[in-house]
Amino acid sequence: MLRSLLSILLLGTCSQSIAAAYNLEDLKALARDGAYTEFLAHAMDVRPSLRLEEWKKMVIEMGGLYTNHLTKQKNLDQQDFQKIETIYAWPVLRQDDVFRARRHELGVKYLTTCLDENPPCWETFRTFWEADKTNPETAYKLAELIDKNKKAPFSKWEFLTYAVKSNLSEFYCKKPFVQKEIWEEIEKIYINLDRRSDFLKKIDELLHPDCLPSLNELARGKMLSPDKTNDRELAFQVLKAQFKATTAVEDLFYTIYLLEKPSQGELFNYSWNRVKLLRSLPQRRDAVIEAFKKLDPLPDEILGSLDETKVRAIFNLFKENFPELIDYYFNQCKAYYSGKTTFTNGNPTLQCKKFVESPRGETLLDDSTLREFKAIFKF
Repeated sequence: MLRSLLSILLLGTCSQSIAAAYNLEDLKALARDGAYTEFLAHAMDVRPSLRLEEWKKMVIEMGGLYTNHLTKQKNLDQQDFQKIETIYAWPVLRQDDVFRARRHELGVKYLTTCLDENPPCWETFRTFWEADKTNPETAYKLAELIDKNKKAPFSKWEFLTYAVKSNLSEFYCKKPFVQKEIWEEIEKIYINLDRRSDFLKKIDELLHPDCLPSLNELARGKMLSPDKTNDRELAFQVLKAQFKATTAVEDLFYTIYLLEKPSQGELFNYSWNRVKLLRSLPQRRDAVIEAFKKLDPLPDEILGSLDETKVRAIFNLFKENFPELIDYYFNQCKAYYSGKTTFTNGNPTLQCKKFVESPRGETLLDDSTLREFKAIFKF
């Protein structure tokens, strides 16, 4: 009796399954009517051996109608998002450029909304990305979403690395948001380098060749206007590693290096010797001065250093080999404190007053300059 009952139930279930299955003719009828919802719900009813060009063409067409409808909606609900993700697993749609692009657009739209919910949909975010890591625009947009959500469980670079290594990297690497992340990654690499000779290899591993012009432009900018002192050294090393550091760039960097917070070592020796070399090269000194004038504020941390011996040694080095630079710096200082010149960004010589009024200033400055400052500062 029990076996008979089970047999009846199984037969009934099979009958319903067979009745519910759509064949190719059914799908053709749905396609003619543009009934994409019902079509997509039954497209896989067709046996694999019958999913030929005609079937593929209909699937792509119906998928296009469905996604076109969704792109016109203000918001995308979870049900439609999940449906898109489900049918994106179908090879025929995964290989269609239009469907892939719309899947990206709709996915980003949905994630933008659901990340504002409590709790945020970070797991959905992760599975959306892992379903297809080939689209650099998706990588970029997801990194933007992470940037707007400071408590994100992912780093922006996890995604941006796909964008900056892609054939479209030239486009992404020009964006300030991306450049900021690139610079942070470059800094990490530089800090952890075992050998300076490996720097170029590491840069090449990090970025697509089309990204390098933007990186070098960024480095040149940071040579003149670093966000922090170490940026200038890093910028120089980035250019040098790629053989983009011209003689003019080297002259400027080595000069500035001694005026900031120089540490004893290879760079200090190179910089010291370069300033001594410039003594006999007036045209190159002129080029350094012209570049130096573009810096604001002027590099002068050395004047505030507690290392008395180093301060005196470097001051005298410039006094003997590059006096024009010393003169320019203190003339700017006098112009600012006397009020004869207006400086848009304020004091361009941050260490000047303290240095002039200190015992080291009285010892190192010539009498004429010292008298002028005494008249200005009244000391």
